[in-house]
Amino acid sequence: MDRPITWYVVADAGRAEALVKRRHESGFDTVRTWENPLAHLKAHDLGSDKPGRAFDSLGAHRSAMEPHENPKDVSERNFARELADALAAAVAAGEVERIVLIAAPRLLGMIRPLLSPAVTAVIHSEHAKDYTKLPRADLFARLNELRPVGG
Repeated sequence: MDRPITWYVVADAGRAEALVKRRHESGFDTVRTWENPLAHLKAHDLGSDKPGRAFDSLGAHRSAMEPHENPKDVSERNFARELADALAAAVAAGEVERIVLIAAPRLLGMIRPLLSPAVTAVIHSEHAKDYTKLPRADLFARLNELRPVGG
């Protein structure tokens, strides 16, 4: 009997990677990657140069207006949406049957409400950890600790 296809999705706001355990040997292989190049920019590099100014409702005083959304937050939410949509497409296509989701706590909080019911149904476990910058050997050791039985 074949074991289910398990993706170990390791992500932060700047990049994500889906890995699968190699059969009959140690290590993992990357099956998919996603990049968010905007994550490495400063918020002021993503938005306008200065906040706008507005008059007070009483009098002629003017004050700076804060933007409603921080451009960096928007970039991270867009990346979370992209990742959630990609996982939904992979589940629908039968590319993955089980997901172990390991993401930086902030990204994990953003992506949870965006996951489709089909993706939520195949999530084996979630871990609020940022493993994206670990050396490969350390990453593989950590993923081995998270392996579901038969995965």
